[in-house]
Amino acid sequence: MRLPRRVRLVLLGAVAPVVASLLVLAVSSMLQGPSIDSLYWLRERVHGPRPAPDLSPVVVVGIDEETYRRPPFAGTPQALWGPRLGTVLGAMLDGGAAAIGLDLVHPTSVETLIPGFERDYLLTLRRGGKEGRLVLAKVQHQSDPLMPYRGYMIAAGVNNVRSVNLVEDADGVLRRVPLTLGVTGPDGQPKAEPGMAVEVASRALKAPLERGADGSATLGGYRVPGGEGNRLLVNHATAAGSIPTYSLADLYACAEAGKTDFFAKHFKGKAVMVGTVLDVEDRKLSSNRWVTKPEGVGLPERCALPVMSELYVAGRTRDSIPGVYIHAAAISNLIAHDALEEAGRPAAAALVLLLAGLAALVTLATRPLVAAAGLLLLLAGWSGIAVEAFQGGLVLPYLQAALAALLVFPLALGFRFAVLDRDQRHIRNAFKLYLPGSLIDDMIASGQSPSLGGEERDLSILFCDIAGFTKMSEGMEPEALVTVLNRYFTVMTDIIEAHGGFVDKYIGDAVLAVFGAPYAIDNHARAAVSAALAMRQAMADDPTLLATSSGRGSNRIGIATGPALIGNIGSPRRFNYTVMGDTVNLASRLEGANKYYNTALMVSGETMRHHGDPDAFRALDIVQVVGRSEPVEVFEPLSDARRADEEDRAQRTAYAAALDDWRAGRFEAATVGFRALVAADGAALAMLHKAEKRVGLPAEPGWAGVTALTDK
Repeated sequence: MRLPRRVRLVLLGAVAPVVASLLVLAVSSMLQGPSIDSLYWLRERVHGPRPAPDLSPVVVVGIDEETYRRPPFAGTPQALWGPRLGTVLGAMLDGGAAAIGLDLVHPTSVETLIPGFERDYLLTLRRGGKEGRLVLAKVQHQSDPLMPYRGYMIAAGVNNVRSVNLVEDADGVLRRVPLTLGVTGPDGQPKAEPGMAVEVASRALKAPLERGADGSATLGGYRVPGGEGNRLLVNHATAAGSIPTYSLADLYACAEAGKTDFFAKHFKGKAVMVGTVLDVEDRKLSSNRWVTKPEGVGLPERCALPVMSELYVAGRTRDSIPGVYIHAAAISNLIAHDALEEAGRPAAAALVLLLAGLAALVTLATRPLVAAAGLLLLLAGWSGIAVEAFQGGLVLPYLQAALAALLVFPLALGFRFAVLDRDQRHIRNAFKLYLPGSLIDDMIASGQSPSLGGEERDLSILFCDIAGFTKMSEGMEPEALVTVLNRYFTVMTDIIEAHGGFVDKYIGDAVLAVFGAPYAIDNHARAAVSAALAMRQAMADDPTLLATSSGRGSNRIGIATGPALIGNIGSPRRFNYTVMGDTVNLASRLEGANKYYNTALMVSGETMRHHGDPDAFRALDIVQVVGRSEPVEVFEPLSDARRADEEDRAQRTAYAAALDDWRAGRFEAATVGFRALVAADGAALAMLHKAEKRVGLPAEPGWAGVTALTDK
C-alpha cells in the first residue's frame, strides 16, 4: 500500500532530524570547544566586551617585559630575584592581600651557593605560609611533579604548595581548570588536592572546597558548575584591563619608596596571582582567543614608575594569553559566582533534536528558496537564544544544534526532491495540459491520482469564439496560422487564469472557460465578466493579435451562470476534467447571439444577477436560443470607460426606453426610438429590423418581446 504524500512527509520530518542529531551528537565533544569559543565571539558582537565584576576580586602581578628592562632586574639572572620578589610579596601581605598564588616554579636557589642571600625572601615565604595567605606552585610532569626548591617549601610549608597544571582540550585550547588533582598523600595513598585556582580562591574566601555525595563541589556556599566532572569552565571577562595587572618592577620601586598606602588601596582583600606576562613565554590558547584585546590597554594606576609604552604595539591583538590569566579568571569566577555551566547531556541532546526538527518542518513545508530563508531565520533565532543564555552563564550546544539543522536541510531536501517531489513532478507533468493547476495541487496533497466522478455546482461558463476566422486565415500556411492562434490563446488563457478561472478546453478556434471550480471563488459571475472585459481590452490594446495579411479577426464572448456538472468524465483509461450541461450550451448560444445583435459580449440574466451590480450592464433583449424552451434575458457588460461616458449613458437610456416600448407592444414608438440610435449602436439596428416588421400589427396575447434565435 502506497502511503499518502502527507504521511510520508510526516515520517521524513521525524526521521531526518533524528538521523542528523545522531550524527552530530557522535562528534559533539569535538564541537563543544569551538562552540564555546563561537559564543564568546557572538556575545561580544551583541553585548560588547564582558567586564570583570565591579572591583575585581583578583589582580595579577606580572613579571613582564618592563621588569626585565628596568633596574634592578635588568641584567640580573632571574635566580637572583628572590629578595626583590620577597620585598613585593611582603608589601602585598602588609597591604592586606587575602591570598597570593605564585604561578612560578623555582626548583633551585642560590641560597646553596650564597648562604643568607635569600634570608629575607624565605622569611616572607614563612610569614605568608604561616598566615595561610601564600601558595607556591608545582607542576605535575608524568608521575613526578616539578617541585619548588626544598628550602622554599620548608619556609612556606609543604601544605602550601599546589599544582598549576591546566588541561588542554583535544584541539589544544585551554577552556577548563581542574578543581582537584590526584596526588600521593604522606601515607602513600592517592588523594584529591585542590588546584592552584581553587586553593587561592579558598584562602581568599576562608572556606574549603567541599564535595557532596553526588560528586558536586561547593566553595563558600557556591555550587561550582562542572564540579561533578572536576572541571571548571572559565568565564573570561573580555574587556580590556578587566583583570588589573601590575608590573613587578613598578611594585618593587613602590615598596622601596615605602608607599604602603598604594598596596593597601590596590591589594587589600584581593586574591593575587604572580606570574610571567611576556610576549612568548607561558602563553596559552584559551576560549576567549577570538575576542582578545590589545595588551597595554586599560592598565591600573601606577605607583612609582611610568608605563613603558614603547613595549606595546597599538591595536595589536594575539589569540594567546599568558597562562596566569586563566588561573586569575577561574579565581574570579569562584569568588564572584559567575563560572560557566554547560547544559547537561540529556538537555543538550533534546535541544539539538528540537532545532533539527524545526529545520525539518521549515524545509518540508515550503519551497526550497523559502525554506533556505526560513532556515537562516531559524539559525539567527537560535544564535540569539544561545547568546542570551551564554550571557547568563549557561552554555547551550550552539554549534551542535546549528550543524544538525544544517544537515537536516540537504537530507530532507534531497529526499523530498528524489522521492516525494518526483511523484509531484510525475503527476504535474502528466496532467498539467489537461487539468487545472488547483486540481493538480489537490491530487498532490492527497497523494492520490485522479479518478472518474463529478458533481453539480453553480458555475459561470465563458465561451469565446473568433469572429472573422475564415477571412483572416485565407491563404495562410497551417504553421503560420497555428502560430497566430497559439499567441492569441496564450493571451486569453493568461487573462482567464488571472481572474480565477481555468480553461476547460479549446474547441477549434473557441475557448471554453469555467469560473467557480474546482475551487469556489467569492463571486464567479463577477470574475467571469471581468475576465471577458479584459479579453476584449487585450484585443484593443494589441492590434497584432489575430492580425494576418488577409485581415484581422476579433472575438465574441458569451457567459452563462447556473448549475453544471463538472468532474473527471470519460473512461478509466482516458478522461478529462470538464464541464457539461445546459449552462454550458447556453454560454455557447449567447456567444453566437452576438452576431445577431452586433455585440461582442453577452451574458445571461442569471450572470447579471449573480454579479450584483445592475449598473454594470445594459439589457439587450429576451431571447429563446436553440435547444432551450425557456426564454433568457440577455445583457451586455459595460466597461469602466463606457460607464463613465455621459454620451454613452444617454444612448443606453434611450435604448432602454425603446426596449420598454418593444416589450409593451408599442412597435411604432419602439421603431422611432431604435432608429434614432442605429448610427452608433449595432444592437439598436438589430432591434429596429424586428420592430419595423411589426409596425401596424397588434401585439399577440401574452406578448413579452421574446426573440427566437434559429442559429446556434
